[in-house]
Formats: sequence, C-alpha cells, structure tokens
Amino acid sequence: MGLLDRLTSKRELLDELAELRRQVRVLKKEGTGQQGALRSIAGLEEKVIQLNEQDRIEYLNSALAKALGVPRENLVGQHLSAVDQFPWGPGLLRELVSEARGNGRPVSRERTWPDPAQGKDLTYRVKVNVENGKPQILIEDLTDLRDLEQTFQRFVAPAVIAKMKELKRDYFKAERKAMTVLFGDLRGFTSTSEKMPPEAVRDIINEYLGLMIEMIEKHEATLDKVVGDEVMAIFGAPIPNENHALDSLRVAIEMQRGHKKLTEKWAAEGKPAPQLGIGINTGEMMVGTIGTDKRMQYTVLGHHVNLAHRLCEAAEPGQILISQHTFDAILGRSQDIKKEMKFEVVGRIKAKGISQPVEVIQVIP
Repeated sequence: MGLLDRLTSKRELLDELAELRRQVRVLKKEGTGQQGALRSIAGLEEKVIQLNEQDRIEYLNSALAKALGVPRENLVGQHLSAVDQFPWGPGLLRELVSEARGNGRPVSRERTWPDPAQGKDLTYRVKVNVENGKPQILIEDLTDLRDLEQTFQRFVAPAVIAKMKELKRDYFKAERKAMTVLFGDLRGFTSTSEKMPPEAVRDIINEYLGLMIEMIEKHEATLDKVVGDEVMAIFGAPIPNENHALDSLRVAIEMQRGHKKLTEKWAAEGKPAPQLGIGINTGEMMVGTIGTDKRMQYTVLGHHVNLAHRLCEAAEPGQILISQHTFDAILGRSQDIKKEMKFEVVGRIKAKGISQPVEVIQVIP
C-alpha cells in the first residue's frame, strides 16, 4: 500500500470515527440511556444510517455496507429505498422514518423471522430518531440476546440475565471451572405421597418448590433442575462468583429455616410435614449447554456433581452436609465464617459410586 493509499484509509477511518461520535451524541440527546447500544456503535457492530432531509443516504457505517455486500461509496447519495429491502419486510425503514417525523419523537420496532441458512429465528431491532430534519437509523442484531433470554429464563432470575447481557460472554460453550453444587430433597416424601390424593401431593410440592426456588434466585444462583421433590442449584455460573461455596451455605441455611416454618404450617393444617436434607460439594466440573441439537440443557457434569448428590442422599432430615472441598473453599475466602455458622465433623462416609471414603462436615444453622 502506497503512502497516498495509507493516508486515504486513515482519513476515511477518522471521518467514520468523527461521524460515530456525532451519532453517539444524538443517541445521548435522545435520552435512551441504552449504554449497551452506545458501546455497540462505537465498536462498529451495529448498522447505522444517516439520511438528509430528502431521505437520501448521507452516511452509513462499514457494518451495514458489509451486510448489504455493496461498497459504501455506491450507496451514499442513494434514496433510503435502495437499502430498505431487508428480510424482515421491505419498506419498514421508510415506515419508521415517516412515523418518527410525524410524531416528533424516536420510534422503535423489533422484527423476528426464520433464517433457513442458520436454522433458527433472527431478531433485529430498528430505531429511528430525527434530528434537525435528518433521520438517523440504528439497526441492532438482538438474536443472541433473545437466545440467551429464552435459554436462561428457566434457570436464573431476571437480574442475573441482565448481568449476563452486560458481560457479553459465550454462556452456551461448555467449559471446565471450579463451582459449587447443592442438592436438596424431602426425606421420605415419596413413600408418604403414595397414600395421599394427587391434588394434596401437588399442593405440598408446589409450596415447597416455590420456597426453594425463591431462596436460590434471591442469592442469584442457578436453578439447574427440579426432579420430583429434588432441587439442584449451581453456584459460580453462568455469572462468575468467587464466593460460590460460601453463598451455597447461606442458601442452604435459609432453605432449612424457611422449610422449618413451612413444615410447622403443614402440621397445623394436618398435612404430612416431610423434612429437608441438603448436600453440597465444591470442585472442578464441566458447565454449559450439553446435549444434542434436538434437546440441549444448561447443566453441570462431573465427579464433584455426583458427590454433592450422594451427600444429599446421606443427609438426615433437617441436615446440611458438605464435603471437605467445600469447607476448605469457604475458609479460603473467609476466616471469620465460624462466627456466622457452626460446623461439626461427621467423619468419613462411603458414598455409592465414589471409590474413596469422603470426609463429611455438618453445617448447623
């Protein structure tokens, strides 16, 4: 590349950056407060079009030109109709520009349509703002965000999803990391429920699970799954959390205290009052979306997951059992933890499917 070419490329880049700064100022003036959108524009990830008073293109960014497969210089000066041919429906951009002009305020639309090439639905959002008679159009690809919301809304609270969007990581990719897993289930409820009407079983399970899920979401943990009267929660993913072991104990204690009040209520109503047993373990495991194209599940796998489940099976009614791994992880984060909760060594137990005896510690609320 010659000196003149390099200078031209540099000048084009500076011109584009100057224009983008101006677009950001327009969005700020619009008062959207959408910081994510501002970062996307600065990173040239979203598509931007600036029109003149006659709806001819004054400027469009590289991302849009690339998506259209047409050099930018061939589009500048063209009427908006030249690019208003997107698969979400031709004419949408002109419709929104007309509406924004007529209302005197910004307008926005989302469009979703199937894409056979990718084998999934795509979702885009189009925003239009008119400044001094000149419309600005921002086209955002929301496909990954909608996929994230639809996948994780079953596992985590809305506040966690909001944080996931901010971090912009690939949460679907399976990875190996240190985490903590909690299992909890009702002692002896399966045999007791055989003698109960199905409606009564349903009412008890719904009330119990509602309380357990509330405790899990309160601490921004992940509800991995519910199987019958068993709940499984993971700490440390999808949002990284260095205090995953300690948080799991705090959740377990709240679960036991809350469940105790629930059993007192059941007993007063003449219902069975099964107690809760909880098992917790910490260690490296695989976490991510695991399965096939037909059925994917966000979950954790590995020896340490199995050990947590065995500890839950070994727990007595009202008991919280943790492994030495979890205890060590907690002490590594806080030396004052013994002031917050009590620990009692149970000793070594032989757990099914675990080759070596496991050192077990009881947490006393």
